[in-house]
Amino acid sequence: MSKQKTLFALLGALLFFKVATLSAQTISSAELKLMTVLNTDMGAIPKELQASKTIVIISLADSGDQIRGDWEKVAKEAHYYIKKLSIDAVLYFYIDDLIAGYDVQLGVAAQLNARDVKNILMISRDVVDGRTQYIGVLTAYNQRPNFVSNNQGAWKSQTSDLEILFRNLARSIDNAGLNRENLLILDAPEYFHGVDIIKGKRFEAFNTDLRIDRVAIPKFEELPVPQNPGTPESEKLIAAIMQENEKSLLKNAHMEQFLADYPYKYEIIPYEYDEKKMLQKGFQFVLMRLNTSGRNVRQLLGYKVDDDVDALVTISKDKEENVNIKSIPIDAMVYKYYVKHINSGDIYLGEQWDGDDNWQDAFNNHLSGIIKKLEKK
Repeated sequence: MSKQKTLFALLGALLFFKVATLSAQTISSAELKLMTVLNTDMGAIPKELQASKTIVIISLADSGDQIRGDWEKVAKEAHYYIKKLSIDAVLYFYIDDLIAGYDVQLGVAAQLNARDVKNILMISRDVVDGRTQYIGVLTAYNQRPNFVSNNQGAWKSQTSDLEILFRNLARSIDNAGLNRENLLILDAPEYFHGVDIIKGKRFEAFNTDLRIDRVAIPKFEELPVPQNPGTPESEKLIAAIMQENEKSLLKNAHMEQFLADYPYKYEIIPYEYDEKKMLQKGFQFVLMRLNTSGRNVRQLLGYKVDDDVDALVTISKDKEENVNIKSIPIDAMVYKYYVKHINSGDIYLGEQWDGDDNWQDAFNNHLSGIIKKLEKK
């Protein structure tokens, strides 16, 4: 074979490798949980990346026991490279804490807007075909409680090594020719440890006005499916969104079944971040849900959290009054429902801890508690 043919063969192989690598990019666990299709075709780097504030979202592959891994270790390693790139990472989140519930997302968005945050960097450590992969996604923050919008531009890279991921980002930043203005950057990550979601008073009780006032029960959302996805990766995410939408329909059907025994006024509706709109529709209360680690759920709702407690105990009764006792590791994922009075911001948690490791039992526990309390004279 001639040198020229050999050169063309090598160039062809390199081109094939590059195309195969790009087309093989995986949807990261962070993208899946945010459920937003981003446009990574152009590899867009936010123009003010090195002259504005950024938050970093860490997501680790599910270990199967519903307990998150050492995400702060990943954050510390990432921050070393982030600082070198003059990215002012002002706050680090674990993905489940960021999207723990509507009240949390509203509170976080208000914090980010007050701090004038402009960018979001997602770092996922996932297992792909049996191998650990780091997937980085960089995009703009949309200043709303859903954090990113469908089809907005984003940079993305996937590698088996975190250092290589940031080398790729460094090259893209150099090619973008950004103005480097961030000089005072934290030496170590600052972690998100919660937000104040209780705007009124807190009650470990049920509100007896639920006998007469209508309560809004937010449905599980069906996410908008973007048109013209454009890339195989986007099509995969759209397929995942459609699958999640099917699950949401099923969950809403289950919720209707649970509510068959609820004798008071309610309506299942899409949640309104502007809760005044729910007031205008005649709702005085809204049933809220949190879903993150049990430890963080209790902190968010103002429960005492002892360092030496390693499990949460939920005691419930079925329709036949059989007692069920469930022990859940405090750092495992937990669902907890509570009722919020929309106008005052007061929250009603119930008379005993009723969080659970799945939404169905948590929902049933809380609704059963309300019914039993309100039927008493």
